[in-house]
This record gives sequence, C-alpha cells and structure tokens, in this order.
Amino acid sequence: MHIIIKIWKIENFMKVVQRINEILQERNISKRELAKRLINLDMKASRTGEIPTESSIYAYLNGNIEIKADMLPFIADALGVFEQDFFSDDKRQNDKILKRLYGDDELNYKYRDIIELLEYLSPKSLEILKGSLEQNKQNVEKLNLILKQIAN
Repeated sequence: MHIIIKIWKIENFMKVVQRINEILQERNISKRELAKRLINLDMKASRTGEIPTESSIYAYLNGNIEIKADMLPFIADALGVFEQDFFSDDKRQNDKILKRLYGDDELNYKYRDIIELLEYLSPKSLEILKGSLEQNKQNVEKLNLILKQIAN
C-alpha cells in the first residue's frame, strides 16, 4: 500500500511540474524569468527557511526536486494563475472550479482575464488606464445624476 501511495504522489508531482512548464510555454515566460519572480516574491524553502537559488528553482521546474505544497501559491502568483490550474489543463473544468470559487462574485470571475493581464502593463500605462477608468466613472455618475433629475 505504501508503494502505491508513493507512486501516486510521484505521478501527481510530475503532472504538476509538467503543467507548470505548459503554463510557462503558454505565457511565453522563461524558467529564468519565473525563477527571478519567485526570488523577488521571497519564496522560502520550508525546510531551510531560505530563498532558493536560481539553480535550485530550475531543479524544481525540471522535476529533479519535489515541489512542496507551500511553494504552489508563490508559483501561481508569479505566473498569474490560480493554484488549481496546476492540477487540470481542462479549460471547462477550470472554469467550473473558478465559478464555484468566486460564488456570487460574478464580476471578478467575468473580468479575471483583464485582471491577470494588468501585470503586463507598464507603470505609466497602468496610470493612464486608471485615469481613464476614473474619468469614465465620473462621467457615468454625472449622467446618472442628470437622468435622475429628469425623472423627478
């Protein structure tokens, strides 16, 4: 029984490693870039409490060292994905999970792609986008006020 559990663990570990590498390819992110992001996020190894080196992160990504469960949130954050994305590459299944996760918060679910893309904006572009959205909000509020006055 112990051997079966160990085999299951290894198979699932390799699936997670494979899925992380697929996401890297999909998002056109190099392993080196991911390693830098993880180091910048201060991801610490649970055993030593130290930030892994770039070469040890490569070992995790190549499947030479087992990725620990407490590393997955950091990796997900660095890739701009949800942790459950590591366990399924079925888009429909992931969407079901996300809908359940967000529950009544349909707005966040609906705009999650936009939210994920924000990390790729330059600070200046993000500032311009924020200004545009604030201006749009003010215009809508003014319009609603005018419509309310007309209705009364």
